[in-house]
This record gives sequence, C-alpha cells and structure tokens, in this order.
Amino acid sequence: MSMLSMQYAGTLLGREAVIEFPDSRAEVRYTVKGQMRWRVVDSQGHVAEGCEQLSYLQLSDHLHFLNWIEKTGFTVSQVIDTAKGTVQAFWSYADAQCETGHRSSMFVEGRFRLR
Repeated sequence: MSMLSMQYAGTLLGREAVIEFPDSRAEVRYTVKGQMRWRVVDSQGHVAEGCEQLSYLQLSDHLHFLNWIEKTGFTVSQVIDTAKGTVQAFWSYADAQCETGHRSSMFVEGRFRLR
C-alpha cells in the first residue's frame, strides 16, 4: 500500500512555498515522493520542524487538498488556492479538557506563495 494517495501528479510536488498564518510563518517543501518538509516560526520566535507523509489531491489547476497526521497526533487538512495565494486550514489536536473525543479543532486562514 502506498503511503501517498494522489489523484494525479500534483503541481505542488517538487516545489517550495511560504505560508503566513496570523501567528506563525511556515516554510515548506513538497517532495516528489509525497512528503512535506516544514519549518514553522511562531509569533514568539519558537521554531518547530518536521517531515510528514502527505495525502494529496489536486482538485484543479490551482486548487489543492492536503492532509497529514503528525507524530503528536496533530492533524492538518488544507485547501490551497495557488491562483489566489490563499490557504484554508483545519487543525485537530489532543485536548484532555474537551468532551468531544478529547480533541479540539479550529479553522485558520493564511496566505500562500510558491518560491
């Protein structure tokens, strides 16, 4: 079973991008093997890095749907519009105080640009 699920060879693969969220900035590289290498700096200057296996579906020439689950269980889904330079993200994460499966979630909007 392939770890990467793709509709067809996506135009993001093999590219680098910058994503600006309200409280953080992410530098990402989408590898041709379907991984995403990322480095995030938050508004306090804290740095986090990782490499994730992507599920990736190119919806049109400029719309892309990505999903991954990080080792911590932090789950990310994104819809990227390369024509408009936008990203809509949905984050889901462990939250012991939450009554709905001990997880919380939120939508976050950001700016996207290819390098």
